[in-house]
Amino acid sequence: MQGAVGDAEFAEFTRARWGPLVRFAYGLTLDVGRAEDLVQEALVRFWRVRGRVAVERPEAYVRRTLVNLAVTAARRRWWSERVLGRVPEVASHPESDPGHGSAQRDELRRALARLPARQRVVVVLRYVEDLSERQVAELLGCSVGSVKSHASRGLSALRGTSALQAAPEAVSGFRLTRGEAAR
Repeated sequence: MQGAVGDAEFAEFTRARWGPLVRFAYGLTLDVGRAEDLVQEALVRFWRVRGRVAVERPEAYVRRTLVNLAVTAARRRWWSERVLGRVPEVASHPESDPGHGSAQRDELRRALARLPARQRVVVVLRYVEDLSERQVAELLGCSVGSVKSHASRGLSALRGTSALQAAPEAVSGFRLTRGEAAR
C-alpha cells in the first residue's frame, strides 16, 4: 500500500490490521474500550490524510498516531470514572484454578497504569512490542537516552510490585494475548 490510499485499500487495511492495532493500543492504555476508541480515532486521522499525503508505511503512521493519542489522553484523564472493584481472592490451590496467574497479570496491569504516560508507553513499546531503544526513540521523537531513562524508571517502579517480587520474570514474559485484548 504505497502512495495515495483508495477506499478499497483503506477498508482492507482496516480489516487486516484492526486486531493487532487494538492489542497495541491496549498495551498503551490498559483499557479495551479506550484502546478501540484510540484505534478508531487514529484510523479516522489516517483516512483524512490518505489522499493528500503519500504514506508508504500506513501501519507505522497509525501506530505513531496511537502513541500520540495515548500520551495526550493520559494527560487529560477523565477523573469521573474510577474503577473501585477488587480482584477476588486467589483459590487455595492455584494450579487447579483456570485463571491461575491472572492475579499477577492484573497487578502488573495496575502497576503499569500507575506509571506516568511516557514511562508506560516506553515500557510497553520496549518489552511488550519488543522494539529496540532506537526504534522507540524514533517512534516517540526523542533521544535514545530518554528512552533508556524512561524504561529504567518504569521498570524500577514495576519491580516494586508484589507480583514481580513473587515472579520477576513476569516483566519480560508479559504479553497481551488476543483473548486479553478482545475483552
